[in-house]
Amino acid sequence: MRKSIFDTFAHLCEKTGIDLIEVDLDRPLEEQGPFDLIIQKLTEYMAAAIKGSKEAMKTLKGVEMYINDHPEIIVIDPMESVQKLFDRITSYQIMKECEILEEGARVSIPNFAQIDELDFKLNLKKIESAGVSFPMVCKTVIGHGSESCHEMAVIFNEEGLKDLMPPCVVQQFVNHNAVLFKVFVAGNNHYIVERPSIKNFYMKDVKDQKTIFFSSHDVSKPDSGSYLSELDEDDKDDSVTTPDEDLVLKLVQKLQPKLNLAMFGIDIIVEKGTGHHVVIDINYFPGYEGAPSFPVDFAKYVHDLLSKHHKTGVTSENPILIS
Repeated sequence: MRKSIFDTFAHLCEKTGIDLIEVDLDRPLEEQGPFDLIIQKLTEYMAAAIKGSKEAMKTLKGVEMYINDHPEIIVIDPMESVQKLFDRITSYQIMKECEILEEGARVSIPNFAQIDELDFKLNLKKIESAGVSFPMVCKTVIGHGSESCHEMAVIFNEEGLKDLMPPCVVQQFVNHNAVLFKVFVAGNNHYIVERPSIKNFYMKDVKDQKTIFFSSHDVSKPDSGSYLSELDEDDKDDSVTTPDEDLVLKLVQKLQPKLNLAMFGIDIIVEKGTGHHVVIDINYFPGYEGAPSFPVDFAKYVHDLLSKHHKTGVTSENPILIS
């Protein structure tokens, strides 16, 4: 609701007779309804609950009880489905099941390993067993809901393993010419948006390199200008290889039922040299910046859901809840 792209969505809802309500989560939902459809993004509360916040747990419990008490309400998206994406290991395992390894077309996920403690020998064994080699990217296990989930590191050698911050996940780094493609999925539509990313690293040049710490917010936002995105001279002549749209569609169609989500984002890079599509993250309810048709498409999607809903004879005063 705070993002400008949703202003158009709200206007379209109003024009088509949809009453868009932003609820107060400090008040019982029963006092604010009834509702036909709930759009929720409670990732901050979910992250806080994982960290032990009783207030966040109470808020989530209240929403869950309301939804359970009103099974007739459409929910975008089910809270239990969203929670799957909180654990990067779980989301990577789901993605592993959706890899596309056909001849001439490949969508895969980099090798990864979960790190639970600061034990050098154990961690080195885990990394080797998982087929992860240097350089590798270190990320928090929790993938949503706080700034810390955007804090990452590129580790280049065994010495850099001391910089691991358990619990975390290490993922094989793949050279991709400093270009990331955000695939924003919303209902029946998806959008591919180009963003800056991290430059290529070659072990012959960086084997003694110290760990690089960075925030993905600083590197991959539309207006980012990080030094980490500046390609070395030898790479500057490479043209950007864009994703194969048919392959992306096939991936979305495989992932969506597995995730049971209408709203999610897939971070895809195209590997330098091979052209293979590599999924490096999946996230819930992204910002949709750079997808200008999103408000119109999403308003139509919601309108269609409500139209089917109203054919059952169920009506309410407030068709949509935003939380």
